[in-house]
Amino acid sequence: MNPLTDREKWDVRKIAENSNHYSSLPEHHRTAAVSMAAVLASGHNLEYVPETVINKEICRVALNSKNVDCTVLPHIPYSDVQKEGIQRFSGNTPAFVMYSFVDITDAKTAWESVKADAYCLQFIPEKLITADLCKMALQHPDTDKKVLGFIPEKFRTPEIE
Repeated sequence: MNPLTDREKWDVRKIAENSNHYSSLPEHHRTAAVSMAAVLASGHNLEYVPETVINKEICRVALNSKNVDCTVLPHIPYSDVQKEGIQRFSGNTPAFVMYSFVDITDAKTAWESVKADAYCLQFIPEKLITADLCKMALQHPDTDKKVLGFIPEKFRTPEIE
């Protein structure tokens, strides 16, 4: 890794004094080193990390910073790292809230979300919704009639309704 430039040292020092400083930096000052320092200071700075800098490592650092919560999840463009975040936050965040911040892109995550909370069915892309997923949502202990509204028409059968 290259040594920090004087400008990067100055920016890192400012971020250490005030983690909100990072969001005010022009994008060309948000280098990999400065961005890493920013997410170490506050995981919520991940929102401001440029696409050219963001990677799995910086996302994981954000997930493990002190003051982070599930609102960081939509700023993580890697589904495997989002799943790590789900595991991290599942103990203290309601499933519905947590999954509302996640891009559900696979059947396993779809299943886990609906198993945790039937209302998560509304976050599942239609291509991942199956008859079994709909049945599970309707059999969930906390299900009410509103869940029916999240079931696509093609899965509405007398057995499901």
